[in-house]
Formats: sequence, C-alpha cells, structure tokens
Amino acid sequence: MDLVQIAVLPNDSEALVIRSLLESNGIHVVMRSSLVQSVHPITVDGVGKVRVLVRPEDEEKARELLDTGSQPNIVTE
Repeated sequence: MDLVQIAVLPNDSEALVIRSLLESNGIHVVMRSSLVQSVHPITVDGVGKVRVLVRPEDEEKARELLDTGSQPNIVTE
C-alpha cells in the first residue's frame, strides 16, 4: 500500500490526537516512528518523532483538516 506523509510530530501523544481527528473523518492513518515509544517515550534531537501517513486519495482532505486547526507542533510535508 502506497502512503503519503502528511505530518511529523514530536511524540506519540500528539500523533494520537491527529490520528483521532483524521480517523473520525473517515481517513485511515498509519503512524511510524524510529523508536519503540513504550521503551523510550521521549524525543531527543528529533529521534522518536512520529510520521503520520495516509492513503494518497485521502491526502487532500487530511491536509485540509490539519490546516483548519491551530497546531504549532505539526510539521506538514
């Protein structure tokens, strides 16, 4: 399955909020991180950031939903 990265967040907690927003609007979300969050629940120098990915056909709607909020820690790609 091809996925599109729409955001990078500093931690799992913030990514879960974004995931909830998108999924409540019918958008399937995949979250990826380079760390196992349960072992290392903090971010140091960008290690552990969480990437939020969606299907290409959901990208536009997902970006619109993220743009309507005021989320200072979201880095949209």
